Amino acid sequence: MSSLLRSLRRRIAETPPLAALLMATVGLAGWLGYQAFDAAASHRRTAEAVLRDYAEISASELAREARSELDDVLDEVFDPVVRRLRSRPGLPPAAVAREMDDAARDQGCDCPGLRSPLLLFRVDPSGAVEVAPDTIGPETRRRIAGLVAVERPRQGRDRTGLVTAPAGELFDEPVAVGFVLSEDEDGGADPTFGFVVSATALDELFSEWYADERLLPRAIVADQPNDSVLYVTVEAPGGTRVFASPVAYETDLAATAPVGPEYGNLVVRAAIRPDAASRLIIGGLPNSRLPLLAALLLLTVSVGVAAFVQLRREEAFQQLREDFVSGVSHELRTPLAQIRMFAELQEGGKLVTDEDRRRAVSVVAREARRLSHLVDNILQFSRLRRTLGRRMPLDRIELGEAVTDGLDSVTPLLEDGGMKLELAAEPELWVDANREAVTRVVVNLLDNAIKYGPVGQTVTVQLARANGAARLSVQDQGPGVPDQERGRIWAAYRRLDRDVRARVPGSGIGLSVVSELASIHGGRAWVEGADGGGAHFIVEFPLATEPRTGEAGAR
Repeated sequence: MSSLLRSLRRRIAETPPLAALLMATVGLAGWLGYQAFDAAASHRRTAEAVLRDYAEISASELAREARSELDDVLDEVFDPVVRRLRSRPGLPPAAVAREMDDAARDQGCDCPGLRSPLLLFRVDPSGAVEVAPDTIGPETRRRIAGLVAVERPRQGRDRTGLVTAPAGELFDEPVAVGFVLSEDEDGGADPTFGFVVSATALDELFSEWYADERLLPRAIVADQPNDSVLYVTVEAPGGTRVFASPVAYETDLAATAPVGPEYGNLVVRAAIRPDAASRLIIGGLPNSRLPLLAALLLLTVSVGVAAFVQLRREEAFQQLREDFVSGVSHELRTPLAQIRMFAELQEGGKLVTDEDRRRAVSVVAREARRLSHLVDNILQFSRLRRTLGRRMPLDRIELGEAVTDGLDSVTPLLEDGGMKLELAAEPELWVDANREAVTRVVVNLLDNAIKYGPVGQTVTVQLARANGAARLSVQDQGPGVPDQERGRIWAAYRRLDRDVRARVPGSGIGLSVVSELASIHGGRAWVEGADGGGAHFIVEFPLATEPRTGEAGAR
């Protein structure tokens, strides 16, 4: 990975325009991604704010309903008590307590917890406490008197109220305490009467109100019940939960509203169900776009890098093609110059002796063969690139015969360079191959040996069986191929820097044609180092099972 990054940095440094384009692409993608992310985040914040507003409406509506209904409940319980005190001030406390109990049982809520008080009490202005049942101990009586003493200074005339007490303060369970504080007509304090019920009575009351009251406008929720969009809880001071709607879940799309200090400082909390967002807001609550934007940004960067690499490859390929054109032009120019020179000498009558004319004919024939080899290579290379070898007919041939055809066409070039050829051929090597293609492989390998080998060298050609294949090998006495270049020389237009600097003629397609022709025939080609120096090129063709004549079809 680090080597890839170093290579990328080096290429960027070498091509400032491409680097600028790549950086501009990545920057634009990043900016667009940020804008999209910011828009999505803004959309989500707006949607969440609207849902919290809905939650606040719901909490406020239930708190308002609770205040109204609690007033009604407490009035129903305590109004008869106040009236009796006014009409008969000397009424025994026990009789007042019984009447309050009857009123509690007769009020409109179908609430078992409210109809069965845990305790009825009467607190005189002097602080004396009377309870029913009278089995309640003095500590509980003292706490009830203290509670009334705390509430009385804050109240006015004939005021009902409600407080809550957590488990352990009055009873072993959370309780609600209802009471009436009143004054006589002279401003003196009357006794305080009240009741203690289990906190489940509040749960029963809030359950009834929650079920009956529509907490959000019909324009928002249509006919959907509260449970389909809301989760509502009511808590007393200290965190005691006195009511919770049936469907519970965690969400931060919530708001709270107080019922009021005269009602035990109860607090209503309403939360919007996340899965109801699509029903409350057009388009619903948008999901986070960060993963998608990160993926798109990564894809953009990848496309930019791929485009940069592709441009670099195109540049490199363009350079290879230019080198190819230059090499081919050089190879064409040299033999054409020779042919033209001797043709002009002959035309001008300057070749007067038979020896001069024979030499001129020999040079023209040699250079014509060289031109023919070059043109054939180019045509073969172009044909392979167009058809990928699919239209090449294959015959069952004896490999040695096709190799001999190639040797015959190259021998004059070997002789002109003062080179010797040694051939060692094992007979009866039958292969399914295209005869012209095999001849082209031989010509290209020998032409390569002639170009890069020294004058007077011996070129060795061998044909033999090896690993179940027919192996053709050509060995020269030139400088050889460096180890690190042995896999690259088979690519089209690829030439060694050493040979380019030395101005050795070549097009860079001869070995590419050899490799592709070997692959088309199901074989392979590679190069090794030769003993004593030089290059050892090897091509393998699959052996046929037995000789036959006629075409083997087309591949």
